[in-house]
Amino acid sequence: MRMIATLAVSALAPLVAAAPAPARLVYVKEYETARPVVYAATDAGKRPVRLGVGRAPTVSPDGRWVAYVTVPREAGERDQVVVRRSGGGGTVRIVMRSKAIDSVHFSPDSLKVAAVLSGRRLHVYDIGADTVRTIATGELRGYAWSPDATLLALGRATGKAIDAPSDIWIGRATGGALQRLTTTRDSLNPVWGAKWIVFDRQRPRRDDAPAYNLWALDPLVVPRAPRRLTKLSIPRLVSGLVPLELSADSNRLLAVFTGMDTEVGFTVNALTGKTRALSRDFETGIVGFDLSADGRTILGHTGGPDPNQPHDVVTVTFRSDGRRQTLVEDAAYPDWSR
Repeated sequence: MRMIATLAVSALAPLVAAAPAPARLVYVKEYETARPVVYAATDAGKRPVRLGVGRAPTVSPDGRWVAYVTVPREAGERDQVVVRRSGGGGTVRIVMRSKAIDSVHFSPDSLKVAAVLSGRRLHVYDIGADTVRTIATGELRGYAWSPDATLLALGRATGKAIDAPSDIWIGRATGGALQRLTTTRDSLNPVWGAKWIVFDRQRPRRDDAPAYNLWALDPLVVPRAPRRLTKLSIPRLVSGLVPLELSADSNRLLAVFTGMDTEVGFTVNALTGKTRALSRDFETGIVGFDLSADGRTILGHTGGPDPNQPHDVVTVTFRSDGRRQTLVEDAAYPDWSR
């Protein structure tokens, strides 16, 4: 247990980085087709630049880099993670390949990119060194970077079943042995903020998906006493809240309420556990994708999770004042460096 605490201390050290580039936005056009196209623009959606055919784009916190997953042209081709400059120039780097790739995220210092390959391998690409390391293997259930980008927290289950026992582990971004953070065998989907790690605890249900509610713990405190954030009653055929992003001060959380034909953004007060849905319509409402560092603005798209529905990239305020701004029409799956 002392080893975990030692690892976690470095995650809260001050981060020294180069001055950031202007904030950037990435999104997908032609999202309903077999050849979706990734674009980058200013964080207001202006001056778009076509980057290439792909999906699931993400932009580095300093706004300089974009990573996305290519779309195979033929059956049997592998997915690839591409990294390139957000302005569209320079070399296009193909940094990972696998039958399936998801959960692509830059480190907070913008120097590395992580991704989950085939649901079983967490890889990290170092942009400067042009190297890839395997950080963890197994049945992975979400991961998150530490604030200083030296560590990763990840959920790892004991089997393939959706409700298989799972715990949160911590490992160095350079590889090596993992340290176990939780021992309750019900913990997954971590998000790491400046004050604490927010994660799901799952409750198995007979003939249904497990039900999720949110908990938080301070990785520096030993012994650890997880604090329950939400106590939502989860209906059948839906799982509940999955955490997505914490504000810089860790007081505000963006989450997604997910389940069968259901995906809608939720705000969560990380101090009190109070929640609010971004839309009343859980099938075609606003899906949140990112939260500004100051916690005031949510980036999302309209139209729910179905790619066959029309979508616009929008922002909404974290507080429930009803303000919405459309950044890009007929676009979806956004991310930004704001």
